[in-house]
This record gives sequence, C-alpha cells and structure tokens, in this order.
Amino acid sequence: MNFKKFISLSVVLLGAVSVAFAAAGDRNVYSVYSDNFNGTHYGAPSSDADSVEFQLWANQSMKGETKTDTPIEGKSYSRLTNGTPDPTHQIWQYGGGGYASTNSGGRHDMSGYYGGELKFYARSSNSSMVNLRVGVKLAGTEEIMVSLSSLGFSANGQWQEVSIPLTSSTDNRITESNLATTNYLFFFNLQQDSYVVGNSIDIDNIRWVKSSGAEFSVVRKKVSDNSVVSDQTAPISFSEDTFGVGWVVADQYLEMDVDGDLSSNNWKVRAFTSNDIKGLYNIHDSSDVLPTAWRISCSTLPYTTYSSGAISDYNSLEIGENWSASGEVLYGLYDAGKVRVLGEGAKTWYPWFFVTANGDTSEASVIWQNVPGSPLQSGCHTFENTDSGGVTTQYYDALTDFYERKPKLFFACDTKKAKATKYTASFIINLSYE
Repeated sequence: MNFKKFISLSVVLLGAVSVAFAAAGDRNVYSVYSDNFNGTHYGAPSSDADSVEFQLWANQSMKGETKTDTPIEGKSYSRLTNGTPDPTHQIWQYGGGGYASTNSGGRHDMSGYYGGELKFYARSSNSSMVNLRVGVKLAGTEEIMVSLSSLGFSANGQWQEVSIPLTSSTDNRITESNLATTNYLFFFNLQQDSYVVGNSIDIDNIRWVKSSGAEFSVVRKKVSDNSVVSDQTAPISFSEDTFGVGWVVADQYLEMDVDGDLSSNNWKVRAFTSNDIKGLYNIHDSSDVLPTAWRISCSTLPYTTYSSGAISDYNSLEIGENWSASGEVLYGLYDAGKVRVLGEGAKTWYPWFFVTANGDTSEASVIWQNVPGSPLQSGCHTFENTDSGGVTTQYYDALTDFYERKPKLFFACDTKKAKATKYTASFIINLSYE
C-alpha cells in the first residue's frame, strides 16, 4: 500500500516546491501511547484539551516501566509487573491504573470514535496475565472492562494486536454521549485470583481508531517563524540574495503527519526525485545539476538542548562540507552550527543526505520508518556517522516532542555551483507499507 505526495520543485533564482495540502480535521487515529502517531499530550497543562498522565493506583503493587529492547512500534513500550502486594490494598483487586485525562474538565470527547475500535498490542509469557481486564472509564463512573482472554489474547510471548469494538454490542454503556465524557482513555486492572508476583505484560501502540479513514499529510511551513504557508500550492523558495554563497536552506520546510491505522507496523517514508536526475537541474540544460540535500528533524530547527545547565546538544540550519585530507572525497554534510558550538568532533556527524533518484530503495532515500522489534532502525533518519576507520552507521531518532509527533523535512542546495538562475525538479514523498 502506498500514499504518495508529489512535490514539484520549480526553482526560480534558486528555489521552489509545491505540496498538496491535506485539510485538517478530526483525527482518524488518536494515540494514547505511541512514538509515531499524534493524539494525547503527556504532562501538558490542564488548559490543553489533550492533556493526560499515566496513573497506577495508590496502595497497589503493580509497577510500570518503559522498555526499549523490542517494541512493536517506535523505540519503546510499557511493561506492567506485579510486585509484592500492599497489605492495605482493596480485596477485590491487586493492581490497576490507566491513562487519565488531566485537562480542566478531566475528560476527553471521544464521541467521534463510536463505531470504531480501541486498539493496542500486548505481549506476555505468563498465563495469568490473560485475565488482565482492559477497557475505558466513561462519564466519571462507568468502568467498561473485558479480559484479554475474551479478546483472543494468548500468553505465547509474542506481540499480538488486541481490539475492543467501541459499540453498544460490546457494552450497552458505550454510547456516543458517554464517549464524549471519557475519563480514562485506556484502563486496566488485575484481580486477586489472577495476581502472581513477578508476572508481567508488555503494552505498546495504544490508539483509538475510527471505523475508516487514513491520511498522510504534508504541510509547508516557514522556517522564519514556523507558521503555516497560506498558499500551499505556492513554490518553496530560497532567498534571492543566497545566489552563489554556498549551501543554503530553503525558506520553507515540510511537516509530515501519518493519521491512519496502517495494516502493517513495518512501514517507510522515502523522498526522491521523480526522474533519474539527483537534484535540481537547469531548466535549459538537464546535465547542469545543483547538489541538493535533505534533512529531517524530530523537532523544529534550530534548537538547543541542555544538561545540568550546560549545552549538551546544538542543532542549526548551517551546513558545512567534510572533505578527505586530499580534498578529493566529500565525506558528508555536517551541521556547521553544531561544530561551532560543540567542537570539531561534530564534523563526522552528517544530518544532511544527498537526494536520490526515482525508485531508489536504499537506506539513502528513507526519511522516516518503523521496523518492529528494531528500535535502532525506527524513527526519523536524522544522521549518519563515519568513525575513524571509515565505517558509516545510520541513526534513527524517535519523535521527541511530547506534544506533536510530526517530523520536519528541510531542503538545501549548493548555490555556489549554479551556472544559471532557473532550476527545477520534482520530488516524491512516499509512505509505503505491506
């Protein structure tokens, strides 16, 4: 299955891209726990309608932790483990909790998902965990829960997708009006007769899914202030005064969003030209090609991160070239701002990738992907590193912004190599999955 966005890169005085805009609206998929999909906002203020927090009920022994070894989606998953019971626990249950709405009203309006499903992945090798009850809490008092075993889950040590239909046939309390006052978007507990100390279960990729609908959107924004470009069909442009100065970044970037319950967790987003020319080319002479590159970021650029009050990372839109000692081989394009702030060692980290031609299936064209069970290969293709022995390794980062999981794609070209004033290209941004 493929979703394709065709981006015409018509360059006049060195720049232009147009992108079809996907109109915003209610989400087809609303994530509760996901590294790639949008929905809840963890730790947001109560004024944020999407604000949630993860809760384990007081005086109970079930513990939660984040694991990163073999997620089914993204780079992490949640593990729930039965600890030693607290003698003050309520006799009818030993462990439980959920993802609670923490906005000012203490509820999410999920009425638009009636007729859809609450989906997630679960994994356990402990037979008692099939009795874990899962569901939602509605209207302040309506706890709607069913056992994993009743949903077809088995404790075979493998990730399995679990689905709860959001209809009155599951429970007559599931109505549009009750879903409009959802207090817990995912609710669970384990009762005393099923509680075995040390047993655990893994949970990942929790999301509310509408009965139909999928969308892969690409929206253009301004680098200067990150505002949405009003005319999404207008060209992406480079400032006219950058002609001949070297590597420069376009004045606009692309923000991507996957809003669909993909039938596979193994998916890739690639970017390449629509023909066999690797970059922007002279409209009068296709053999005259400007070096062209892209960079994808989990966060808006530029940005600085700190650790103990000191700068621990710095990311800019300044570009430098790292050549071999002989000056014959271009190893890669580094972040010149990072080098300026953090030192010469940053010259071997390359966040910019030269564009590839149509149909390229190598890692060089991958900008964002999910590879189940391989956290090092999931996320945004943010950089590659060449070590002292000349070995190059690719790195993928998780979408780290708690409030938005929308990777940003930037374009750049080497204007110093321009022999003319008008260049063009067509790019394809392609989401594919099996």
